[in-house]
Amino acid sequence: MSEDTDIAERFDTGGWQFTPDVAEVFDDHVRASVPHYDVIQDLVAETTDWLVPAGGLVADLGASTGASARRILERHPARGIRFALYDEQPAMLDQAAAELRKLAAKVGGEYDATLNATRIQDGPLVHEDADLTLCLFTLQFLPRQERVKALRLARISAAESGALIVAEKIRAIDSRWAEIGSDVAHDYKADRGISDAAIRAKARALRGVLRPYPQQTTMQAMADAGWHAPEVLFRWHSWAVIGAFASAQ
Repeated sequence: MSEDTDIAERFDTGGWQFTPDVAEVFDDHVRASVPHYDVIQDLVAETTDWLVPAGGLVADLGASTGASARRILERHPARGIRFALYDEQPAMLDQAAAELRKLAAKVGGEYDATLNATRIQDGPLVHEDADLTLCLFTLQFLPRQERVKALRLARISAAESGALIVAEKIRAIDSRWAEIGSDVAHDYKADRGISDAAIRAKARALRGVLRPYPQQTTMQAMADAGWHAPEVLFRWHSWAVIGAFASAQ
């Protein structure tokens, strides 16, 4: 039995949670489960070339083990970028801090991050003037109104020149595309060593927990929260990355 099957089968139907056990294997698990995960993380890190100046601030809402912060720090070790990391699960943040310390020592960069065990839809968000706010595979676990609340809190804490990047699973409007998207995602995971039993166990555990909305609903939620000019930056079947700005111009 694979480790992924082992983890998923610990949860009842609809009972998936980001427990300390999940935190221990999260990086490998998400890389195998989310199509083109590394491509998306590279895309996000690359945008910081333009969006985050020296000494700037990146706020990561749902940071998990800090993969995005590590990718950005590795790309810009001398830029002095600061991070505000939020996650509901303290074990995720503990791992994020440990991994960032190791990376900073390796690349000779500065490690400057605040860790906040917070439900992002409830707040408070304690940072100010974020140059870039990330919500990567986080909002997909929230109902629409809570998404808007989280995004509005993020907008309040953003710099006027700030940007937002959201990545999440979305729901195809046409059932024909939905069927294709489901099958190719299954194939993607199987090709990366996840067994059919593990894929099914994870799907059962996520019932009613993962709440994918159509892409346009996500973009409208961003606009309703005060973000401007939502734009699709990446799309692969049922997975999308959408960017927006804090100001209209």
